[in-house]
Amino acid sequence: MNRRDLLTYAGAAGLVTTLGGIGRRPAAAAAPPTKKHLILVCARGGWDTTVALDPKVQSTKVDVPVGRKKMFGQIPIHSDATSRPNVDAFFTKYAASTAVVRGISVSSVVHAECMKRMATGTRNETNADMGAIVAHDQANDLPLPYLILGDTAYAGPYAASAGRVGSSNQIVALLDPAQGYRTNGRPVLDPTSAEEAALAAYAAAGVERTRASRGSLGYNAKRVDDFASSIERSAKLKAVRDKFGTRGSTLSLPSQVELALQAIDQDISHSVMLSTRISWDSHDNIDEQITFADTTFAGLTLLMDGLVAKNLLDDTVVVCFSEFARTPKLNTGASPGKDHWPVTAALVMGGGIKPGAYGETGPAIEAQDIVFRPGDAPRTLTSQHFVAGVLTACGVAPADHLGPTEVFDAFVA
Repeated sequence: MNRRDLLTYAGAAGLVTTLGGIGRRPAAAAAPPTKKHLILVCARGGWDTTVALDPKVQSTKVDVPVGRKKMFGQIPIHSDATSRPNVDAFFTKYAASTAVVRGISVSSVVHAECMKRMATGTRNETNADMGAIVAHDQANDLPLPYLILGDTAYAGPYAASAGRVGSSNQIVALLDPAQGYRTNGRPVLDPTSAEEAALAAYAAAGVERTRASRGSLGYNAKRVDDFASSIERSAKLKAVRDKFGTRGSTLSLPSQVELALQAIDQDISHSVMLSTRISWDSHDNIDEQITFADTTFAGLTLLMDGLVAKNLLDDTVVVCFSEFARTPKLNTGASPGKDHWPVTAALVMGGGIKPGAYGETGPAIEAQDIVFRPGDAPRTLTSQHFVAGVLTACGVAPADHLGPTEVFDAFVA
């Protein structure tokens, strides 16, 4: 019996279903870490890591923005309280829960190529990203295991576990009848409570008929169970439809944060991909990068505050990343900016994260070889090593998805 048969027999119902970079390998026989939620914050376009995450000294090799190096716990940050107060505010509040990983090599300066490497740890866009992997492995029975609120994600083979709001928030059309799409001028069906109850009863009766006749064992039983549970999951999803806003709108980062927190807190989603909603690909006017960073860290503070308020911080890993960074030196444009650079940095925050600065770059932001494990030869930290470390922090075995790979997990407590 296939899914079409099941729907035929069951009837219709609503269905929206620094230690400078020392790392270590997890011991093969060790118990995996506690399972964690994963929230990804994507700064698409390529950020200037010298603005905050990778402090440098002005020289003939590198141009740096106004500010100075300042220590927040074990983390050195390029700080300027006047131009980017939200950066200082974030690290003042959450340095003890934050790791900065620098010197991540992506070996390219092409946006799409580098994004898939940082998100998936591979060079194949058909592979799943970190959020999809964690959601699929740990919570595939939720209404939307992987909730994608931004415009960049790679669901890969786990597409059935992912739900995208769409470029113009089209998901609202499925959740809110008042905002649904009209067909040939006909109004969208908006059933009353009594009608919804009748539909639910009809579907439940259909499930029981199918279970009694064809769906009591094996594959058929699994499909019947899937259909029955999907109705319950769709009801949970509809309960938060107001948080999705209106169709045709774009969710701001603060709105995404609010929805992500509620989706995780109410067991609607296990992983969420957010977007800063900023086009970081600025090749002129370097001051834009300062503004972008300050706006983003305000959003990160809001996110961390929400996790604390809902007692979710210990159970959640947050990763903020960009596909690559900006060149060390300003270009020669009329309004100088910086161009693409194949080495980047990322933030990892939340439960089970060992605070500090990890990885290393040289005076011109070139990736430095680091020792992953005492006794090993130094090597370049790549996006694959980094993604493997994030998966480890979330309680997922990296080898199951990335194959044999060295795991950079120095930031995992």
